[in-house]
Amino acid sequence: MGIIRKTASIATLGLINFRSKSERIERIEKERDSSTSALVSTEEELTQAEKRSEKAEHQALQKADRAEREQRRADHSADSALVGAADTVVGAGRRAKRKAARAARRAAKTVEHVVD
Repeated sequence: MGIIRKTASIATLGLINFRSKSERIERIEKERDSSTSALVSTEEELTQAEKRSEKAEHQALQKADRAEREQRRADHSADSALVGAADTVVGAGRRAKRKAARAARRAAKTVEHVVD
């Protein structure tokens, strides 16, 4: 395109423009289109990255909630086991106390019969 213009530009050492106005406009429009498409693709990538980030955050929150529930269950089951063991020990202690009281009363009655 424009061999005469290009030759004249070289011969005049740039006094005449190497590219015509239409060539410059066409070149600028191509650059604009490529930068616009790059911007659109970058925005799409950004949107996808935000979605992945939100999804990861949501999954992390779910895992934290699940871990908290599991911890509460584990604590509750441990507490239940401790309470059960403590109840067993307290019950055994009460039974032993009643047996000792009965044995003491019997021994007292025996001593009373012997003394009388």
